Amino acid sequence: MPETIELGSSESAAARCAPAVTVLMSVRDVPVAMLAQAVESILEQTFDDFDFLIYDDGGQDRSVLAALERYSARDARIVLKRHEPSRGLTKTLNLGLGDAQGRYVARQDADDWSEPERLRKQVAYLEAHPGVAVCGSNAWMHQERGARLWATNLPQDSLAIQAALPAGNPFVHGATMFRTKIARAIGGYREAFVCSQDYDFFWRLCDRGGGANLAEPLYHYRYRRGAVSAQRATDQAQVHQATQALAWARKSGLDADVDAALEEAARQLKETPHALGAFLKQADHRLLAGDYGGSLRSYVALLWRHPASALAWGKLLRWLIFRAAPGARERCFG
Repeated sequence: MPETIELGSSESAAARCAPAVTVLMSVRDVPVAMLAQAVESILEQTFDDFDFLIYDDGGQDRSVLAALERYSARDARIVLKRHEPSRGLTKTLNLGLGDAQGRYVARQDADDWSEPERLRKQVAYLEAHPGVAVCGSNAWMHQERGARLWATNLPQDSLAIQAALPAGNPFVHGATMFRTKIARAIGGYREAFVCSQDYDFFWRLCDRGGGANLAEPLYHYRYRRGAVSAQRATDQAQVHQATQALAWARKSGLDADVDAALEEAARQLKETPHALGAFLKQADHRLLAGDYGGSLRSYVALLWRHPASALAWGKLLRWLIFRAAPGARERCFG
C-alpha cells in the first residue's frame, strides 16, 4: 500500500505540544482560489490552539499542491500530507482521525470557508457541555462563485437533532466539531460508504453522546455545479437508506451488517422508480450553484419527456422565479 508522505515542516507531530483542536481537511483538485479562502479562514481564527491537518488526496493539479506547500511553509500549525493514488474522502478522513492530535476534531471542506469565531465558539460549547459528542452550526449557503443564498435553520438541541435524524442529516459536515476519543471509539466513518458518510457517522456519534448545532451561521457552504451527478445522487440515496436501516438495527439491539444494509437499499431502489429523483437532484444542485443554463436545459428536457407532468411545469416555474426574484429563492426550496 502506498505510504502517506508528510510534507512541509520537518518537526514531527508527536514532537509538538498537543493542541486542543485538530482541523481536518481533505483536498483534491479544488480551484486554488476556493482553497485559499478555506485555508485563510482557518488560519485567521480567533482561537489559535489548533493544528491544521491537510491531506492532498492524490490530486493531479500541481498548482493546488504548490499552494498547499506555500501555506505549510508559512504557518507551522499546518501538517500537510499527500498520498497517491486517491483513497477517497471516507478513507482520508479516517486517516485524519488516526493522526489527529487534538481532543476535538473540526472538519473543514476545501471549497467552503469558516467565520473567524467558529472554532472558539464550538470549543466553548463542548467545554461547557461535556455530554455532547458533536457540535455543528448553522451555515450560509452560497452559489459557486460566492453569491449568498440563505442561512440554514438546523435543529439545535440534542432532542431536536435525534428527532430529525430519521428524516435526514441535521448537520453541515464541514461545520462540525466532535470529540476525538468518541469518534475513534465508534470506529470512525464507515469505509463502505463512499459518499454521504457523514450521515451515518453523526448519527452514531449522537447515539453515543448527543449532538448540538449553534444557532449562529459560523460556516459558509458552497454549491458547486459538478458536485452532484445523477449517479452520485443515486449512490447517496442508497447510503441514506442503508444508514436508516443500520440505525433501526442499533435501536433494536441487532448487529450492524453494513454490506447487507447496502445490498438491501440497492434492491429497494431498483424496485422503486428513482431515476427521476436523481435527475432532479442534479438539476436542482446546478440551479443552486448558479449554473442557470445547465439547470434550465435539464428542466426543459424533463418537460419534453413528460409534457403533461405538473412536476415538470412546476420545476420550470421555480427556475423562472429563482432567476427573476432573488428575494423568493429560499421559499422556492423551502
